[in-house]
Amino acid sequence: MKQWTLVCLTILLSGCAVDRGHLDEAVSMCCRPGNYETFSVYTNDIPVFLEALMVNSFMVALAAHDVTPVDEGGDLIVNLSFEQINLSPDRTRDDFEERIAFGDGMRFIARIMIDIRDRRSGEPVFSGHIQRLHDVGAGDWMHTGRASSAILESFNQVLEGWPER
Repeated sequence: MKQWTLVCLTILLSGCAVDRGHLDEAVSMCCRPGNYETFSVYTNDIPVFLEALMVNSFMVALAAHDVTPVDEGGDLIVNLSFEQINLSPDRTRDDFEERIAFGDGMRFIARIMIDIRDRRSGEPVFSGHIQRLHDVGAGDWMHTGRASSAILESFNQVLEGWPER
């Protein structure tokens, strides 16, 4: 009995060690030299519930590198776009299946692509992304609360190599 309790406790505690709120970052290209003072942010295909959070977090992260956000006409044009990579297998209907609950779970990677270009030349200055693996089940809801600090930190990490002026 004592061994069984120890095994159950080990399994339970090992589940707590998993960081489910972690985002990953990757830089594809950084950073074309230039004397950039301002930037403007535009979005493409970002879900409505995430758009303001993504834009505001990115603006704070890049502004920390002494580049000022402006509504339009910035020295840098920042495009943030959304990509969803489905990891759930396509299911076919099974006539013998008896479901207890309706709705399938879904596993996907939500990725925010970052493309920064020089407004005058159109040349790329920076590209990269942040992403998070999602496991969504029936009854789950979208998040914005605790995610905001994790998103800001992820943008800070991806822009870590940004040259200081």
